[in-house]
Amino acid sequence: MHSTDKPRNESGVRVVSAVPGDFASIAALDRSAWEDSPYSEFIPDGEHVWRIWCEHALTFVAWAGDQELTGALVAFPCLNGCFCIHKVMVAKSHRGQGIGSRLFETLFESIDRRGAECFLTVDPANSNAVRLYRKWGFSHERFVPGFYRQDEDRLVLTRRGQPSNP
Repeated sequence: MHSTDKPRNESGVRVVSAVPGDFASIAALDRSAWEDSPYSEFIPDGEHVWRIWCEHALTFVAWAGDQELTGALVAFPCLNGCFCIHKVMVAKSHRGQGIGSRLFETLFESIDRRGAECFLTVDPANSNAVRLYRKWGFSHERFVPGFYRQDEDRLVLTRRGQPSNP
């Protein structure tokens, strides 16, 4: 087991570091996870970038059994030393099972070991997500109107590195 791998939970889901061979499965999940979004034509990333992120970014995946990819999260390193949490996604059939939280917990452990901070963007109208991110230590907020498109505002939330427990 890799040092960042999590044991299976009661539903049989395990969280592990992605490997380069996971990129096609992650890209397929990326395409299906955002189908209900009003911005679904813009959100999914291509297989080529997932291939790079699997090898060169903090990318974690959640598997049910050995074959079913149920979730993924990627945070890539920035020039200033922090990490940008670009995307977290959970398969529709597995939402509400804590998979997203487990992916974030694994990511935070990895980032905190590095003593780094991280940031993400979120729709300011998504009050549930904003509340959850604040609970997880995202304390600095900046509102950016028209972040992606004229009608798509975002909050940029930053989480400082947390001291790790020995």
